[in-house]
Amino acid sequence: MRATKELVNVCRLRVPLPDSAWVARFSRENPELRIDVLSRLDVDRGQSLTELRLHSPEPGVWAEEVRRLPNVFEVEELEGGPLETHLRVMHRPSEFIPIFRELRLMRRFPFTIQAGNAAWVVVASESKVRLLLRRLRDHVPSVTLESVRHSDPSRPPGPLTPRQAELLRRAIRLGYFEVPRKITLTSLADRFGMAPSSLSEALAIVEKKLLEQWPDDSSAPLEAPPAGRSGAARRRGPDHSS
Repeated sequence: MRATKELVNVCRLRVPLPDSAWVARFSRENPELRIDVLSRLDVDRGQSLTELRLHSPEPGVWAEEVRRLPNVFEVEELEGGPLETHLRVMHRPSEFIPIFRELRLMRRFPFTIQAGNAAWVVVASESKVRLLLRRLRDHVPSVTLESVRHSDPSRPPGPLTPRQAELLRRAIRLGYFEVPRKITLTSLADRFGMAPSSLSEALAIVEKKLLEQWPDDSSAPLEAPPAGRSGAARRRGPDHSS
């Protein structure tokens, strides 16, 4: 008998960050600010390094505000413009990360935080997505599964250009998509001789092309009622990061 192929689910999650997250209050107090989280790296058990870009409708001294946030240890300001601030932030690690590590799942980068809400894309089997939702709702019961795309994992990828295919191959080989990452976006960009912002945009285009090959299928929704509605949610402690 021929084995049934398991569908791959490309899931978009909306995650309201708890107030204890280092970026949550800052984002809620500046709802017009769009924060693109470009990359992150676990430095040790007590510190993570996150690279992000802030887009604002008017100039602001954002680096100074971020330095004053709870659980932020160090802030390095990189290149930017009058309405764009590029930062590298050393901070206390998120309690979400052990969940992704345990399930061997990754959030796709870059992802966006705005008005205290993070928009994540996760690719996984249905069983792992259900488990991920349950585990995340132990911390934030209001996590929402916004959309799902299904795909046959044996289906060939979309029509990438030779340059895009090479970027993807090398990023995979150097460990950019592993958990935890083996190379940061900035280091990867140095290898390619590109600006980090250009590489981030190029990888986002590659991901978009691949995701567009997966047709929408709403016949098998993954969403389940949040654990908090049944009183089953368990609080395991505050989250301190995005």
